[in-house]
Amino acid sequence: MLLDAPPSADGRRQRGEASRRAILAAASQVIIDDGVDALTHRSVAEATGVPLARVSYHYPRIEELMVAAATGYLLEFDDRLRTLAERARVERGSMVDACTDFLLELVTVRSREFLGMVEVRVALHRLGRTVDDPGVVDIIRSLGADDRRARTIVAALFGFAVLAATSAEPVNRSEVRTYVRSILGGVT
Repeated sequence: MLLDAPPSADGRRQRGEASRRAILAAASQVIIDDGVDALTHRSVAEATGVPLARVSYHYPRIEELMVAAATGYLLEFDDRLRTLAERARVERGSMVDACTDFLLELVTVRSREFLGMVEVRVALHRLGRTVDDPGVVDIIRSLGADDRRARTIVAALFGFAVLAATSAEPVNRSEVRTYVRSILGGVT
């Protein structure tokens, strides 16, 4: 006979996971709304509605909270790009159009979120930490680019995204598509 974990232990684990998810969502929102400098245990506790001690328990250092928030964002970022790329493959659509849609969304409706996570990466770098995103390079490699070319494409798209998201003039789909087409070259 197999013994299951006691309900109380399982309940604690579920509540702990729910607390961590809520804390990360609140931390991301603080970063998006007010910037990295506003990220404190107290600001996250207030935004989450959980006790300050619980935030500190799950993430004793703000640096750990920044890493977790950036990692979560990058996983979502990769999933979104992978979904668009796969849809383009299955529907025999254009990779240029899939990447254009993704990049346009990133620099328009999701620009505050994107720039918040760029700010997190810079802040972590200053602390001697990095948060890498090898997933996006793998996605570009899956389009037919070798490793060096995939990294070059990612760097170029990232640079464009930062410039477009911080520009006083909004970009339009045509501008983004022209840029994506020139960067992807013969990869699509």
